[in-house]
Amino acid sequence: MLKQLIPQELNSKLDEIVTKCFEGNRISDRGMSVLGVKFAMNNTENLLHEHLAHYFPVLADKVSSYQGSRNCLTVYGLTPEDSSDYETPLAFFEKLLEYMMDLESSIGDAIELAKDDDHATFSFLVGFLNDIVKVTNQCLLLVDKAEAYGEDIMAFDRGIELFVIL
Repeated sequence: MLKQLIPQELNSKLDEIVTKCFEGNRISDRGMSVLGVKFAMNNTENLLHEHLAHYFPVLADKVSSYQGSRNCLTVYGLTPEDSSDYETPLAFFEKLLEYMMDLESSIGDAIELAKDDDHATFSFLVGFLNDIVKVTNQCLLLVDKAEAYGEDIMAFDRGIELFVIL
């Protein structure tokens, strides 16, 4: 029998966070496809694909590596299909921001569970939440900039390098 250093209920919450990170990858990959093909925002697609969409599996790996360091296995849940279509780039950025708020909430739930029973996991999750806040900040900035640029999506696409902060 493995000596696991994270309580099972808390490890299950970590599994949920891992799965949500892969869901974020799915949402952002689909969004990149829509931005590139439907809106011809090639600069935005290329830059955000690398700096945002590919960052979600890295975040998932941070959690699963932590689980492994505490002698716990990671369960990788299913991610839903994403065939979302967006009427505007802003609609995609708003969905991504909503997703980030949900992810932050899930991490907060795990922090609450860990704070009394597992100080090491509590500490890890607080640090991990700080990583997530940076991504949420990026998504909020994208929403703000998309609102500011309005229908001039080509100007947004030309200026994307100025407001990618990840």
